[in-house]
Amino acid sequence: MKLAFYYHIPITQKKEALYIPGFLGVFIDALANEVEHLYLIMHKSNASESISADYKLKNKNITFISLGLKTPAWHRAIFHKKILKQAVQKIDNCKALIVRSPSPLAPYFYKYLKNTTLVFMVVGDYMEAVKQTKATTFREKIVNLYLNYNHKKFKAVMKKVDVLVNSPTLFEANKNNAKTIHLIKTTTLSIHDFYTREDTCKNETIELLYTGRFDLQKGLVELVEATAELIAKNRNVRLHLVGWENDTTKPVEKLLLKKSKDLKIEDKIIFHGKKTIGIELHKMYRMADIYVLPSYHEGFPRTIWEAMANSLPVIATRVGGIPDYLTDKKNVLLIEPKKSKPIVHAIEQIINDKSLREQMIKHGSKIAKDATLEIQSKNIIKIIESL
Repeated sequence: MKLAFYYHIPITQKKEALYIPGFLGVFIDALANEVEHLYLIMHKSNASESISADYKLKNKNITFISLGLKTPAWHRAIFHKKILKQAVQKIDNCKALIVRSPSPLAPYFYKYLKNTTLVFMVVGDYMEAVKQTKATTFREKIVNLYLNYNHKKFKAVMKKVDVLVNSPTLFEANKNNAKTIHLIKTTTLSIHDFYTREDTCKNETIELLYTGRFDLQKGLVELVEATAELIAKNRNVRLHLVGWENDTTKPVEKLLLKKSKDLKIEDKIIFHGKKTIGIELHKMYRMADIYVLPSYHEGFPRTIWEAMANSLPVIATRVGGIPDYLTDKKNVLLIEPKKSKPIVHAIEQIINDKSLREQMIKHGSKIAKDATLEIQSKNIIKIIESL
């Protein structure tokens, strides 16, 4: 099978080699393992975007079809014909084009494909982010209007195409609005990434960990506040924050630093920056005792699978697809979002209850074994072959 793939994260080309952020790179390589040829119809990176392209694609059966530099979302929406029409003709021999969504260009591919089946791989919902934030500035209001417009266009096209979703919540939300719909799991895990230990929290200092994008909607302010509350209760904890910001001026990191200084716990909050997928990132999971993800909204975050594969007990908010996949007090502790007190209580539960920790580690690792790239890429190909 010949297959094509699109997402709005750009590719960096250095001579014959292609580079892309690791979370997407490992998925693309796993997909390429399952097909005769994989065409990446994607944007090329500019100098600033190339900094985050830390993963070199390994497979030789990958061809990059450039859509040029990624322009602002409004520009792509207006000039989609100029951006897409000629490039899409080059994948006319492909069985299908997977468009990871939501994405500004996603609603427009349908206009230009002839013999290639369009498949949306839906991993989130723009409107959830809009619901969670109150637009106060003129720019924020314009952005929300655009997101609402794009969402309606996307939903209209979805009725005509086959859809993959990565959580039961997204499945339920879209099952009556798609030509066909199929449930998959998005992941960065390989079968070789698993690390086995029966227990954590054995040392004097309890190491708390968050990994992912630095965004206030990830509950990071509440996580810093919870750390301060635990320290005030004489709990010897330290919080490790691993990740990145889309804004190079790092407003979220600066806010969290100020918050930690105001709370007089700056020596207990450690910013590690972004770690590359693989050994570097797994090292962070393996030094930690408890993984905490206090998001306001999610589809299903791949970082939970990563934490569980590294034998970490996980605390996560009861949002998105998380409670659909995971069971409270069996493989996760589920808490309510937007509050620090539930984080404090959950961390203390895990520290105090050895049998609970061991059970969560055991069952978490077991459920993560079904969320490997090897299994999920084969599942995607099987679905596409059946269309």
